[in-house]
Amino acid sequence: MNELDDSQNLLSKERGKNDVQIEALRTAYSRQDALASLRDLDPAYPEPDECRILAAPENDHLLEYVTSDAFTHVFPGDRELDGPEEFFASLDAELRAAGSLHLWPYLPLCAYRCHYCQFPLLIVNPGTERAANSARRWVDANIAEARLWLEAVPALREVPVREFCLFGGTPTVFPLSEIERLMDFYADAFVFDPAITSLRAEGSPDTLDEEMITGLRRLGFDKLTYGIQTFDDELLALANRRHTGQQAEDALRLARKHGFARVDADLVWGLPGQDVDAYLHDVRRMIDLDFSTVVMTKLHLRSFASVDTAIGHVSSAVWESVDVRERIAASGRSWPTLGRQYQMRAEAVQALNAAGYAEHPTTYFPRKEIGAPIWRSLNLDQDKQVPNLGIGLGGYTWSSHSEGNITSDPREYLDAVSAGRLPLTAITALSEQGRETRSVRMAMSTCQPLREEIHQERFPGSSLFSERWLPIFERLRDRGLAEIDRAAGEIRLTTPGQSLVEAIINTEIK
Repeated sequence: MNELDDSQNLLSKERGKNDVQIEALRTAYSRQDALASLRDLDPAYPEPDECRILAAPENDHLLEYVTSDAFTHVFPGDRELDGPEEFFASLDAELRAAGSLHLWPYLPLCAYRCHYCQFPLLIVNPGTERAANSARRWVDANIAEARLWLEAVPALREVPVREFCLFGGTPTVFPLSEIERLMDFYADAFVFDPAITSLRAEGSPDTLDEEMITGLRRLGFDKLTYGIQTFDDELLALANRRHTGQQAEDALRLARKHGFARVDADLVWGLPGQDVDAYLHDVRRMIDLDFSTVVMTKLHLRSFASVDTAIGHVSSAVWESVDVRERIAASGRSWPTLGRQYQMRAEAVQALNAAGYAEHPTTYFPRKEIGAPIWRSLNLDQDKQVPNLGIGLGGYTWSSHSEGNITSDPREYLDAVSAGRLPLTAITALSEQGRETRSVRMAMSTCQPLREEIHQERFPGSSLFSERWLPIFERLRDRGLAEIDRAAGEIRLTTPGQSLVEAIINTEIK
């Protein structure tokens, strides 16, 4: 039995064991329970505006959304396509018009699965022969899929890559020799222009040693992103994160020593046993270490399978289990209430803003002088939104006219690319109205002002102040979530509007 079979059997056992418990997490929304959670606050900190706004009856749909633990991850189309030809053609045309490309290779191996992780991946034991074979297999598969894309969409051979993101899984769990082989292929098959192409890699603190850091720099990477989640070593262990807070600091120092121009890292709020003080301690430590971007993500435990705007998965996270969550709470690490979670975010935002960080896009707080991560601004900023190509297990590719998802099932994926076909599982297109709506939703998620001038340029004959859009923005304004500046031709989210932007765009921007 090989490693893929082992992983598949494990995933099947996890699914069977947790099915009933996951269903219990999908109980009907109770406004009474949601309000009780919202009103449970840390008395040492003020009530955030978000709590006051969410408690208002006219915002009950927003409260239901955030209570359901839903979130936005992708922006699906509004009509299904019978086949991929239209999808390929629209992607090709838009690439040529955009003049640049955002390119993501997904490498789906990790040394362990975090207890909150719902993404498609396989577990390997680094340094073993089986791990080396698995790494080789998945690099081969990624290259095979990339060749299929190059054949289907000719513009991919001609349009320069603006940012290349080595994504996972944990790409840095792969041997450097395999990463080098992958990069040799991409640099040869796609247009890497030294004048504009930026290389970014993702990793984890326990894999970012001197050998990996220097190897990535040698390959041209100068931007690095990794997950810290918390500096609390006990909580890291509870989450099955196999690194320490000190290792997270060491990775940053190594990256700077070897010339990485930008280092971004993630924190999670809403972890079990976390209170406002503990989360603020993590945020202030990030500020003191002078990370380029602090990414603040709310812990999500709702099954991806029940969320339309999430990439699919083939296994459930350990912390989705009700029994597991109850055992953690019984051990003394209670799960923070909704009110305390918003206190965490509100106090963290205040600290970050005072230190020179500003949110762009939602959950990303780069230093103002550095600006938004290129890959996020390319995808979401109102004046960009260039096509994105995701290659690998669970990959997601889109243009403004259509989008497609690659299967998240490892066996299905490998069988398809071995047979010479792209393992697409869903392809949707956008009507003209759907295209405009998605553009507005994406732009709002940047937490930057919507600008009338740009909107009219992209959608001639339309206006943010038209009968279609203005009533939506007026309703947001009347509830303290947005501001309308006709003189400047801008729509701006307020601070609580930025906190609740995912709920807003997924419930009100239609």
